[in-house]
Amino acid sequence: MIVMSFASRPSRRSLLAALGLGAGGAFLSACGGGSSGDGDGISVVTSAYPLAFLLERIGGDRIALTDLSTPGADAHGLELSVKQVLAIERADLVLQIPGFQAALDDAIASHAGENVLDVSSVVPLLPVDAALEHQEHAGDTAQEHAEGEDPADQRDGGEQEDDAAHEDHDGAAHDHGPNDPHFWHDPLLMADLGDAVASRLGDLSPEDAQTFSDASATLRSELEDLDAELAQSYGAVEGERPFITSHAAYVYLAERYDLHQIGIAGIDPETEPSPQRLLALEGVVQEEGVTTIFFESTASPKVAQTLARNLGIDSAELDNLETRQSEDADYPQIMRDNCTALVASWT
Repeated sequence: MIVMSFASRPSRRSLLAALGLGAGGAFLSACGGGSSGDGDGISVVTSAYPLAFLLERIGGDRIALTDLSTPGADAHGLELSVKQVLAIERADLVLQIPGFQAALDDAIASHAGENVLDVSSVVPLLPVDAALEHQEHAGDTAQEHAEGEDPADQRDGGEQEDDAAHEDHDGAAHDHGPNDPHFWHDPLLMADLGDAVASRLGDLSPEDAQTFSDASATLRSELEDLDAELAQSYGAVEGERPFITSHAAYVYLAERYDLHQIGIAGIDPETEPSPQRLLALEGVVQEEGVTTIFFESTASPKVAQTLARNLGIDSAELDNLETRQSEDADYPQIMRDNCTALVASWT
């Protein structure tokens, strides 16, 4: 693990605060900001594709949606322009996953935040501690192979502490909070949030409340069917069903379908795995019979591909759904595609 200190110079965020520009301030580059709708209707801001998917399906043409995420970019490291910060303040509704994106959290904290739907108030987010313990099913095996490594380091792929602040691309520390934000890998949790979104939209536009309610009911039925389909596909494979990923973004998937995720890194995709961690993973691959190491399009595939090449096994891509990669595949299709890729690695 690479540990860097920036104590000798102020972070960009602290400089912005000193200038009175607030979080997400003036010199942050614009990122994402795609919009749908013609500007009429309820103005809604989201910052990750699964949230945008719910709003599009439930709100339809009755909302004007702004999605701050950028396809292919790391959604954790979201940066905001002044225009985007103003859009957040003026929106009728903003969906927030606390701890997921520091820039959005800061922008919301800079005003009253009465227009915010806190996802964690609807969906029971898994604590990082519990999530990492769950995903590291091969923790005992890894510890045997990682002689001399701190158990806390090998548990979470090199993160020093669960609540440690990590360094972003510009060196500014950011804290991903105590909870794992990647709830959308469980379709039933998506359905629960959809119901809450419909209720909130109905409060904002009572004349459309029934339309929103009907749309969320239809979506819930589709997501329940998707869940049953995925459960059948995953359940058809016997055994432990282990899979190694670039970072631990699939704990909710593993929890829902009794899979065993092993993250090269922890919750933060920017975390560098230690040499001991990589050595431990080599042992896990050999003992568990892992055939594929998965990387993600929103993070560098280098570590995963190098590890796979060194071990003489395959590497393949999983979509973490943080941003939408293609208009040709929506949330249900991506969940199915990920399922196909994982099942293929076990059979």
